Amino acid sequence: RRHTRLRTVTGVQTCALPIWEKIMKVANGNDKLGKGCLVVSRPVGDTCPSSCAFLGNGCYAEQTEKIYPGVRPAGMQNLITERGRIRSMILDAIRQGKSIRWHERGDWFLNGELDTNYVENVMWACESIVSEGKSLPDMWFYTHIYDSRLVSMEKYMNVYASIHNANDKAAAVSAGFKLFAWCDSDEKIATKRPRNKAKADAWRKSLPKLVVIDDTKYVTCPEIRRGRGVVTCTPTKGSVSCDLCVRGLANVLFPSH
Repeated sequence: RRHTRLRTVTGVQTCALPIWEKIMKVANGNDKLGKGCLVVSRPVGDTCPSSCAFLGNGCYAEQTEKIYPGVRPAGMQNLITERGRIRSMILDAIRQGKSIRWHERGDWFLNGELDTNYVENVMWACESIVSEGKSLPDMWFYTHIYDSRLVSMEKYMNVYASIHNANDKAAAVSAGFKLFAWCDSDEKIATKRPRNKAKADAWRKSLPKLVVIDDTKYVTCPEIRRGRGVVTCTPTKGSVSCDLCVRGLANVLFPSH
């Protein structure tokens, strides 16, 4: 049974149990991520930098919004950034023993610039939980926004700069990023995954486990390399749990797929 009991944390009234669902929309994993995480998404485009190489160019998140009518409104609901409800959502992840994947769709922007209110509310929520002696869940995100203010969040979660080329990498390094997700959109590492199942299986087998780009090592995403249902990001019955990005264990390469 769900309750709506409230308590005060540093002067702010926050919800102790999942009443946060009335405002925030969070999914319980998916086929790629597995069921061991909560997934927070925001509207695609509205929260993404216009410089994103995927935006309007085969972005799977854009396609998801078009195919499933309820997806975009759910993401729009997460433009609300009430810090107490963010805190309660994180506490619920802790209670369930789940990690949190921030922004499977969308990013940290709003109206063409960093949504500082949102960033600050997430940071406040993390800080308030840690101040009570609790351990935060594993949390991670990828971003096309190379801003040092996002790097500061690595205190509480694993922060990956999504990059497509050496220029992106240089900009991310300059901003202070330490973890990188190389998106092989130019197909320099491998051709795009074929649609035919037999050809796709052969394509996976041809992918390298590890690549070195500009003196930096990247592990090829195990879920892409081994196949959906075989590997998931988080623990799920019947699959191998990767945890590479979840725990920030290494840089990751995403072949074009």
